[in-house]
Amino acid sequence: AVTTMYNLEPSHTSAYFLYKLYSSRGDVDNAVKYMEEALAAEESDPETDANYSFELAAFCYKNGKNAKAIEAANKAIELSDALDGKAYMLIGTIWGSLVCPGNDIEQRAKYWVAVDYMVKARNADPSLAEDANEHIGQYSSYYPQTAEAFMYDVTDGQSYTVSCAGLRATTTVRTQK
Repeated sequence: AVTTMYNLEPSHTSAYFLYKLYSSRGDVDNAVKYMEEALAAEESDPETDANYSFELAAFCYKNGKNAKAIEAANKAIELSDALDGKAYMLIGTIWGSLVCPGNDIEQRAKYWVAVDYMVKARNADPSLAEDANEHIGQYSSYYPQTAEAFMYDVTDGQSYTVSCAGLRATTTVRTQK
């Protein structure tokens, strides 16, 4: 019925219902396609688009589409200040969960980026402070030792570009003291 409704009169609402249908069936590609159509519809308002973007980000993360998840979370941040904290926390969680190849520093650098986003989440939404601090504590325990970082020619406070799993971010080197 929803497909027929969408074919007869495409709208952001019918596209969203098709997203819900396909996501419940585990059809990730079609779910993402219809959510993107719902977001592209002109009759939708920015607040709805922000909520849809965040929902898409969470859905993509749960289904292993990390780059798409971060893209959608950033769109939610752009559209609504109300979702900033949650979106930053999701992006931080994504970075913290990546598996990065390379030497010890390249494998652990993702935690610097994850902590950057957890701090942004905590600052944007104080109600998330407890969860964000818990993640920060967990991620910072994986920071390299100062001597170990020195062996790879990186030092505390230095700018560092992390490239992992198709994602890229610039952060600051941090070590365990």
